[in-house]
Amino acid sequence: MLGQYPHKENGEYTGEKSNRYDKSRYAFLLDAPFNCSSECCKVMKKAPAHKYSHQTKRQPMTAQMADESELRTSSWIKHGCNSFEGKNPISNPMSFWTEQDVLRYIKNNNLPICSVYGDVVSDSEEMGQTSIPGVDMPKEKLHCTGCKRTGCVCCGFGAHCKDDTRFLDLKKTHPQMYKILDVAQNNGYTMRQAIEWLAEHGKVYIRT
Repeated sequence: MLGQYPHKENGEYTGEKSNRYDKSRYAFLLDAPFNCSSECCKVMKKAPAHKYSHQTKRQPMTAQMADESELRTSSWIKHGCNSFEGKNPISNPMSFWTEQDVLRYIKNNNLPICSVYGDVVSDSEEMGQTSIPGVDMPKEKLHCTGCKRTGCVCCGFGAHCKDDTRFLDLKKTHPQMYKILDVAQNNGYTMRQAIEWLAEHGKVYIRT
């Protein structure tokens, strides 16, 4: 059965591996000595926003884009940029923009952005190449020289993914904030100890 809830057999969690949505490899977290869930965003961001909207009768307008995730893509296909008929009405005027649209708009208009993103450049610019007078250069893909995406400073969600260096970057750019890894505790475990536990018990590695 695809996507079945993982269960233990001979002390090990088992589950089908053929479904991309199957998360049995993370089932070891059910035995973690610290609290672990995906509810923080709902509790700390979404719930307060919904409460404010309910109390003030004001509805939100956000800059989320469809290409940021499959969920946002499907939502845009279903509702478009404006979803006013649902339980939580919302306007997302930038839904049809892509990341490249945003970066090119920033670059073309020389807009200031948060320093943690660095500069918006093309690959050739980063390698020191310059355009040739009178020759039209093809539109190259743009990227930020600093952080590609940001969120809660010490959030570890997805930090084990390939090429993710968020904590190493934090150590370099904001050393005082980086110290939170050894200060903040959850059931007596600091974040660094929790990261070490992930590596030991689930072979999930986060670079710090």
